[in-house]
Amino acid sequence: MGPGIFVSKLLEAGINKNQIHTFDVNVNYKPEMEKLGVSFKKQDTLLTLYPDSYYEYDIILGNPPYLNKSSVYVKQNKNTLRKIYGKVNAHETYSMFILNSIWRLKEGGKLGFITSDSFLTLSTHQKLRRFILNNCEINEILLAPKDLFSNQNVSTSPVIIILTKCTGRKNKRIREKNKMKIIPRVNSEDDYLSLGIVNEIEQEKYNTFPFNIFYNDVEEEVIELFEKSPKLEEYLKGFIGMHTHNNRNYIGAVEGTELAEIFTKRNRSILDPDQEYRIVSRKDLGSDHWKPYLKRGGAEQYYRPIIEALNWRKESKEVYDIPKNVPFEEEGLVISGVSSRLAARYMPRGCYWDSNKAIGFIIKNKSISIHYMLGLLNSSLYNYFAKGIINNTNSIQISGIHALPFTIPNEELKEEIEILVNRIIQARKNNLKFDIIKQQKVIDEKIFDFYAKRFRLPMKLKKKLDEQFSIYKPNRD
Repeated sequence: MGPGIFVSKLLEAGINKNQIHTFDVNVNYKPEMEKLGVSFKKQDTLLTLYPDSYYEYDIILGNPPYLNKSSVYVKQNKNTLRKIYGKVNAHETYSMFILNSIWRLKEGGKLGFITSDSFLTLSTHQKLRRFILNNCEINEILLAPKDLFSNQNVSTSPVIIILTKCTGRKNKRIREKNKMKIIPRVNSEDDYLSLGIVNEIEQEKYNTFPFNIFYNDVEEEVIELFEKSPKLEEYLKGFIGMHTHNNRNYIGAVEGTELAEIFTKRNRSILDPDQEYRIVSRKDLGSDHWKPYLKRGGAEQYYRPIIEALNWRKESKEVYDIPKNVPFEEEGLVISGVSSRLAARYMPRGCYWDSNKAIGFIIKNKSISIHYMLGLLNSSLYNYFAKGIINNTNSIQISGIHALPFTIPNEELKEEIEILVNRIIQARKNNLKFDIIKQQKVIDEKIFDFYAKRFRLPMKLKKKLDEQFSIYKPNRD
């Protein structure tokens, strides 16, 4: 319950103080609650689950702590937490608090939480979303102001979620037909009392979307597109990369690149030659001793020069974790695993890639070219699919890319996109600062028009793409 903000508001609203029960691991909050005449108990709520803890409360309110698997608390208690919450999620405390609180609610009881919004879309929280869908009616999901906790140095994007416990197979139809209120991101807390857009969606719609994503502001036509289209995985296959276990020792900078300049400057202050950062010549990069290596994310699209080289001597390879059956060295494309937008780039033959920030993808269906796929994935429409729907964080997983919808293009569209993408790549090879906005705008319009005709996408979506998911501004010449 922290410093008692919820308690103060409940008392102001006329709630009987005898009905309020507060809990916190910090006993220093007890005197203030006793002064208010409210029950307080020092308790680690996540670790104190007993048979009589279930079906105990009518309403549970809170702003649970946002601690991830790297935190001291989770590390210290990981075995116990995994035993209790491992079937759903034992990595982040706020998700465990959601699960814990649903267990503690009486049937028909309500949960109101302010948490990070990452559980709405991240694939790692799919089991939590399934648990909610199978045990609750979702009354309301409201994306709170981005800066809600900025004065506490918390940068997470918050969501307010209201649930009603509704368990059992006999209530399955009630849950599915429940009309949820879904409110897009508001700018300030004043907006709570004068909401603009309020979408009403039947809860069963969350059952049919990839990973049971709790989408927020998605057009019905786009939902239908996802439901009826084949998945991109049928045409494009991503693969987890490799580990060197020591990038400092085994990765060098390719000569003539910005990274080589950085390494050269660092080497000036290093006295021991054996500790110097390695600069790999272009000649060596083409030998059997060094392989082109892709390990960086970022928002660059279509083309980025290879700046890193992987030591490929026998004694080095023996140290690496190299997954089997991964088509390293094939021509394909690389997608940034960490980026503010969906960013795909051409991957020439001979490359290896890392296991996190850069993900290698290979075309499965040769009727679809690499150049067309690059244009499609870098379009504003697919940026919306990936970063506005599948995962609104800066990370994207292979499974998220695989789950994107795909429609086979006609020959005319395919050729037009291929020509535009080829021009962009060639221009970027000659000049990395080449402005692609003109060509990208044409690609965005052609991709949108193609999908709009097949799925009756509304023109208001085009405006949304231009304003929020394109690399250009609508009013820019």
